[in-house]
This record gives sequence, C-alpha cells and structure tokens, in this order.
Amino acid sequence: MGLSVTAQPGAFHRAWSLFLLEHNRRVPEVLAKAREELNARKDVYGYDLLAWALFKSGLYADARRAALQALRLGTEDASLYYHAGMIERALGNSAASRDYLERALAINADFHPLQSRIAREALESLPGE
Repeated sequence: MGLSVTAQPGAFHRAWSLFLLEHNRRVPEVLAKAREELNARKDVYGYDLLAWALFKSGLYADARRAALQALRLGTEDASLYYHAGMIERALGNSAASRDYLERALAINADFHPLQSRIAREALESLPGE
C-alpha cells in the first residue's frame, strides 16, 4: 500500500516534494504545502523548496525572491545554487545564471543524477560573457 507523504499531517518530506517537482508532478499541491510550511519553519531549505515550486509554476520573479532567501546564509549546497541559476536563466539574467550554475558545479559536479547534467547543458546554452 502506497503512502502519500504530502497527505500526512504536519511537516512534509522535502526530498519527496523536490522529487515531485523534478518530474513536474503535483506542482500546485507542493507549492501550497511549501507556502504553508514556511509560515512555521523559515529555513534555507524551506525557501529553496518554495523557490523551486514557484519556478515550476512559472512564477519566476517570486521564485527569485525565495531563492535569494535560500541563499542568504551562504550554505554550500549545490542544489540551492542550481535552483537559483535555473530561475535566473528563466528570467533572462544570463550573468547571474552563469554565476549560480558554475558555483553549483564547483561545489559538487555530480550533485544530482539528472540536474548536474541539466546545469551543464544550461551553462552551454547561455550567451557568451
């Protein structure tokens, strides 16, 4: 019998929510849960999840604001910088996108089985400096 983590009361499992977002599944539900949880638990990973859910919802300016909150403490996590880089790319900010994506790959070139490759491809697609 399957158990839906997002249906459980209280805090929800962020890794599962990121997995859903990576596969463009249940995006509105994850976005609502991320907003709800952030009211009680304002940490960098909560802001990152919100940023990624907003990005997947096409709300890029809002995603950028949340991503900046996720990065505010300088946490050395490649995923945080990858998400920020992809958000900046969607906004057309090539220089910022390049900086964030390069930082993500410098922290850990293989930070994720899929997203590491996407980060490299996104870097290659950005206009030259």
